[in-house]
Amino acid sequence: MSPVSAFKSDKKYYKQERDVAKLWKENGIRVALYGIENQTTVDSSMPLRVIAYDGVAYKKQLIENSKSKKKKEPIEQPKFYPVITFVLYLGDKPWKSNKNLLDVLTLRPEFKPFVSDYKINLIDLSYLPDEQVKLFKSDFRSLIDWLKKQKDPNYEVDPRTLDHPDELKQLLYSMSGDERVFTIPNSSNEEDGGTITMCEFIDKLEAKGEARGFEKGKVLTLAELVKKGLLTIQQAAEEMNVTVAKFKALTKKLATD
Repeated sequence: MSPVSAFKSDKKYYKQERDVAKLWKENGIRVALYGIENQTTVDSSMPLRVIAYDGVAYKKQLIENSKSKKKKEPIEQPKFYPVITFVLYLGDKPWKSNKNLLDVLTLRPEFKPFVSDYKINLIDLSYLPDEQVKLFKSDFRSLIDWLKKQKDPNYEVDPRTLDHPDELKQLLYSMSGDERVFTIPNSSNEEDGGTITMCEFIDKLEAKGEARGFEKGKVLTLAELVKKGLLTIQQAAEEMNVTVAKFKALTKKLATD
């Protein structure tokens, strides 16, 4: 379904957009609406966001049902169906924030008996039990492996090959902002039909990280020698095989990191 919905407040219309909205049908009958929200950071107001998405979806059902009654159309499906939202959390720190509406509200004790709670269905991918991770068979399993590997260097990554490496790279970049993911080839070698496993992907990425760390250390060392007058900035730039302007930009960037 379209993930976009709208609501009116203070005589103005506002648009809100889910990450994913899927309608589950069986034999043409609507069974449920599933919403998925992807989170890379912890959001303490998430229960409020979810209830806003779900509330608009239920309001839409009320409107559709009312229109059918006015037209006296036969209703061939249940009048109302559940709206279920999952929050896929892809962060590297455990979600220790609010998971229920009552956790968000500043609530006086005398109000509590009259306020209905509303929970979010949070899936913390980095902390899924191993037996649940093994149930996934697609590249989604590789994504979870990557997340768990960041948390635990000794975690054993599934050796399956990636079916959609380019899409996975884009997702990893969206999560981490690390452009190095795009430099990893989609094939471990030219004879394997263009496939790469997540194990190989992570190994190559770590190797690039080590090389990047070595380069950073070399730049800082050269910059210190220039500062002490033991090298000219021209000599330092030539040692890094870059222009003087590029060397200055590197040292400035590292100083702010």
